[in-house]
Amino acid sequence: MRMRYIKFCHKQLKSKLLFLIVLILIFILTSCATDKPITTTRESARDYEKLALEHYSKGDIENAILFFERSLKEDQKVNNLPGISSNLYNIARCYLYYKKFDNAEKLINEAIEINRRINNPDGLGDNYSLFASIEIRKKNYSEALKYLELSEKYYLEAKNQKGVGNVKNNRGTIYIKMGDFEKAKIEISEAISIHKKKKNHLGLAAAYNNMGFLFEMQNNSEEALNYYKLALKEDKYMENSLGISSDLNNIARYYKKIGDYESALFYYKSALGVNRSMSLVARVKQDLENIIEVLDALGRNEEKLKYQKALEELTSTQTQQSEEQNT
Repeated sequence: MRMRYIKFCHKQLKSKLLFLIVLILIFILTSCATDKPITTTRESARDYEKLALEHYSKGDIENAILFFERSLKEDQKVNNLPGISSNLYNIARCYLYYKKFDNAEKLINEAIEINRRINNPDGLGDNYSLFASIEIRKKNYSEALKYLELSEKYYLEAKNQKGVGNVKNNRGTIYIKMGDFEKAKIEISEAISIHKKKKNHLGLAAAYNNMGFLFEMQNNSEEALNYYKLALKEDKYMENSLGISSDLNNIARYYKKIGDYESALFYYKSALGVNRSMSLVARVKQDLENIIEVLDALGRNEEKLKYQKALEELTSTQTQQSEEQNT
């Protein structure tokens, strides 16, 4: 009798334990199934966007557009308006690179309409800043300044100091082109100060580069070189290949100007290595032309012939590819 009772109690205990385990499992499962939205499509969009930005930073604009467009399609599937406006802006940046201004402007206007509806001042700051960049390329400096004023207004509303710093640097670029060096120096100096505080290395590299160009325009070559080297340091820190290539060329140009052709050659060859690694044909072509010019000044004809041959082969390949595209 006693054994039966023990077995009965044991059975009851097992049932209670099983019931308790089931309750715990139900609690865990219901806790996991919260009101968090499913974000698979949006996550996929951000993955494509990340890939696109990586290609863009390396100067691979063709693949950047491809991945930005894939990201855009994913965001459109779920009507993710912030993502859609971001992709439109980034594709417009790619069109600006190719000087397809009409295409870029159309996409920016679409992005502006979305950002106004979702009250995204940060996005509007980006959009108007890109409009300013287009006007700078067109040499419409007064229009560019108007767009930068709008861009700064929205960045301030969004409390985006990095954006404000970029606006000031771009404004400095315009003043340099307009020949107003004093205003340019004030704007670029403020940009440098902001980017230093925010530890924005890419923004700092761009501002240092701009200050270097300003000093170069004022025939203050030593100060120009100092700032170009500072820009190079920041771009290397961020592994910004496009920026590194530009910085190396700026430094080479300085040495060529003062007649230090050996140093100029070293930096031009360094720039060539960067641009070849990214398959940037236009930049590679310019590098080869610069190297040939310096080698000619040094009287190193045998080495010059090697680079001339490389330039001829590159030009021939470009011509052939162009003919194939037109047939």
